[in-house]
Amino acid sequence: QYAGKDVSNIFFVYHHASVLKKYGPRLRIGVLEGPPPKKVEVPGTFGEMVPYGDPIWYQRFNTPYYKETHRQWRKIVREFTDKRVIETMDGWRDADEPPKDILQEMGKLGLLAIMNCRPWPSQYLDAGVPMPENPDYFHELIFYDEIARCGSSSVVAALTNGPAIALPVILKFGSEELKRRVAPDVLMGRKTIALAVSEPQAGSDVAGMVCTAQRQGDYYIVNGNKKWITNGTYADFFVTAVVTGKPGHQGISFLLIDKDTPGFSTRKLQIRDSNISGTAYLDFDNCKVPVSNLIGQENQGFKLVMYNFNHERLYVSAVCCRLARVCLEESIKYASKRTTFGKPLSDHQSIRMKIASMTRQVESLQNWLDFVTYQLTTMSHEEANIKVGDVLSLVKAQASKVYELCSRETTMIFGGNALYMTGVGRKIEPSVVQVKGYQIPAGAEDVMDDFAARAAFKKAQLLAKL
Repeated sequence: QYAGKDVSNIFFVYHHASVLKKYGPRLRIGVLEGPPPKKVEVPGTFGEMVPYGDPIWYQRFNTPYYKETHRQWRKIVREFTDKRVIETMDGWRDADEPPKDILQEMGKLGLLAIMNCRPWPSQYLDAGVPMPENPDYFHELIFYDEIARCGSSSVVAALTNGPAIALPVILKFGSEELKRRVAPDVLMGRKTIALAVSEPQAGSDVAGMVCTAQRQGDYYIVNGNKKWITNGTYADFFVTAVVTGKPGHQGISFLLIDKDTPGFSTRKLQIRDSNISGTAYLDFDNCKVPVSNLIGQENQGFKLVMYNFNHERLYVSAVCCRLARVCLEESIKYASKRTTFGKPLSDHQSIRMKIASMTRQVESLQNWLDFVTYQLTTMSHEEANIKVGDVLSLVKAQASKVYELCSRETTMIFGGNALYMTGVGRKIEPSVVQVKGYQIPAGAEDVMDDFAARAAFKKAQLLAKL
């Protein structure tokens, strides 16, 4: 019944546009007569130009933060993400671990190193790994933003979590011997690493940990458990928080624990759509860990936790922001093509209000992220730890709230299609399933809000004329 007719609208009822990219060249038998439809090309723009489908400085605004070096880096990361992640991930997103060749290509391109770029870890990289000009936190922010365009938080976690939140602890506080043993293989994608802090009874309450490490001569004997450890089912190294002194903040230390340590075992946690991210439960049963694997000073580990939190919260917030933007972008595309009650979805005021609401939230979050990233770029680590921690806590809480809102609104726009793993909802379904997973890691929303509010009252008492 459709032979010889334009079936574009009907096609997009059933299929996502990515189908054309994948199968179009093989199935195309010809082209329509006449010139193709003209699109207005704006100089200096980047991407597909779906309004708000990328940060607005990609499309039309000037920016005080991003320079030519960032634009060049953005091009590299987008090309990698499109060709090596988005186009191939359907073949491995449900696997038990990410493809080694993709991780190793990330290493060769400097994508793993960019997550540890202050300073650029050149001494731990293979020869020939390219370095962006004057690498800073904005290069890192671009990487997180671009890699999250895949729309799957599990895929993002599989490719980035260890280098983003575990390796920085070693590079900043580990001995040179530890750095040489671990960093080269992780930065080049040959091995993986995980951060092991959370426990069954201690998540955001880091001081409540009970996993112990007792010193016996040249070894620590580790006993206890860890839970919700991302990349834990396949990691080679574990940056592990343990109690070496009295309970509480003053008794925490960090150890590097190898996956082959006798008495150490991992179990996969049954979390929906988390195969590829490898979320695990860890068991330590009288594990002998050399004292030389101590990271930093004994009983000073809480400082390491606090130092790492700013970076971890920037990472999680950036990914949340882009995943929320994916919902917005896909909703604009879908509402432009889908017809209901005799007119396009975009002609329904209720749909336009949802688009406007998502846009306000996403762009506000992006601007807050850029501003905080500027502070991290222009401050020392020590200054940033004093000045930025409470604000980044609010950013992290806001990021997961914005992602949740966009996930909900895009579900209402897509309707039942938002629940399908294939077809037009293929990039929306992961958001619906995975959004809750960003409300807890790097600090639960209510804990982040409370921390920032307590900090505000302390500052008021010290600085304000009340």
